[in-house]
Amino acid sequence: MIAPVSTRSRQPGAWRLAALCAPIGLVAAAPALAQQQTLKVTPSIRLTETITDNAGLRRDGQGQSDWITQISPGVSIDARGSRVTGALSVSANANHYANGSLADSTNMALSGKGKITAWENRLYVDLTGSVTRMATSVFGARPADSVTGANQTQVSVFNVSPYFTTRFGETGSVQLRYTLGVSDSGSSAMARSTAQTWMLDASDPRMTGFLGWGFNLLDRTNDNAASSRVLKQQTARFTGMAQVAPDLMLRAIVGSESNNYRISNRSSSIYGMGADWTPTPRTRVTATVEDRFFGTGYSLSADHRSSRMAYRIGYSKDASTTSGAMLGALSLYDLLMLQYTARYPDFAERDAYVRQLIESQAPGMGNVIVGAQSVLTNSTFLDKRLQIGATYVGPRDSLGLVLFQSERDSLVDRDYAVGNDLQTGSQLRTTGASLTFSHRVTEQTNFNASLTSTRSRNQGSLTQSSDSRLLTAGLTSRLTPKATGSLNARRNEGSATTGDYSENALIGSLAIQF
Repeated sequence: MIAPVSTRSRQPGAWRLAALCAPIGLVAAAPALAQQQTLKVTPSIRLTETITDNAGLRRDGQGQSDWITQISPGVSIDARGSRVTGALSVSANANHYANGSLADSTNMALSGKGKITAWENRLYVDLTGSVTRMATSVFGARPADSVTGANQTQVSVFNVSPYFTTRFGETGSVQLRYTLGVSDSGSSAMARSTAQTWMLDASDPRMTGFLGWGFNLLDRTNDNAASSRVLKQQTARFTGMAQVAPDLMLRAIVGSESNNYRISNRSSSIYGMGADWTPTPRTRVTATVEDRFFGTGYSLSADHRSSRMAYRIGYSKDASTTSGAMLGALSLYDLLMLQYTARYPDFAERDAYVRQLIESQAPGMGNVIVGAQSVLTNSTFLDKRLQIGATYVGPRDSLGLVLFQSERDSLVDRDYAVGNDLQTGSQLRTTGASLTFSHRVTEQTNFNASLTSTRSRNQGSLTQSSDSRLLTAGLTSRLTPKATGSLNARRNEGSATTGDYSENALIGSLAIQF
């Protein structure tokens, strides 16, 4: 299982992001050499053979069978220490189609998260990055992997976020954060975009023991390479807090916001209320309701965990972006991180354990369960989503479930981002469910199965819809301490704008670590 119209300015691209990260990393890492620091580098190579009767996911009757070979050399890096912590996994994938159903290709996969401590208890830098394959359109045939179907593209998201923090009084704190993010895809649906965000967050929740306050100021700009317009957003919020019970805090919110999503600058007030309830150390509920420029915005999050299970419910309505939606999507990894909070209070330690657990029980399935699938667009959109997730980890059996529904409507003029799913309709609705199961057959072998079903509808004037159902099952076995083999069968079927499609495939893989 497991603000006003602006002329286009030159913004930093991916290379400048890397240039910014490099010196910060060097400066921070130098003192780490003199301190206790562990660095584990694990090279690997994976060979995957896929036999499929419809490599291109073409409509029924037009499918072409193929034998697909994928060779994936990679490396994983795990750093743990007083100055640098993080994990990075990167691989290069070379794909060969024996029957020429699709052109031979190469792509990259990357997942990384890290933190640099430049000044203890004061200055930090957060680094995140991902490179993955995503469906270009939710109305096309939904690929089951990175080598089948033409409806997918490589999506890259990188963020560097230095921040300064300090404390005052008994419970007060201040944080000033700058975030530079770069996202890109090989599709016209989402051109290269650079986002810059400044945020000031100050609070003292127990200023008088009973009453407290909080203040948040945010300024964000988003520069889309395909548009002459720079999107701007500014918000300011003041929050009054009252600790009415040991486990209950009430909040009153007032503020203002402005943006230029509709070309002309629009300003409005923010009014709202919220509550934070923690009835037990294992249970937390947070709710917020606000009057916003788009109407009523809200956020509800409820978590509960036990020794073997974890539950999460999320219900929200807010302005978002593709990268924001990707970060907010509920995954198997998120549920397991919640479940093992008490056992591994240190985030880095818990992260390493959860990743190892997923890899040992069901390699490659960490993101199989993902709720509220994202849509490729440069647009800022109104994102209304519901996500319900649960996971169980027993002595021999593991189970994970996510139910999700999302409704997305562009908040930006239709001509801002051309060629994406949000341009053609007034509202994009996606519902679905994902289920994974794992059974330990022996100490070295696991049986894994997953079932995912999604449905997307365009609620606008155009009639667009798609449905997909994906079933996979197979065995994963640790052959040697450094070698893992797997054999899986899958059935992928659905309907898309191009017609009904189906695919049957047999996938074998061998992964070796060095």
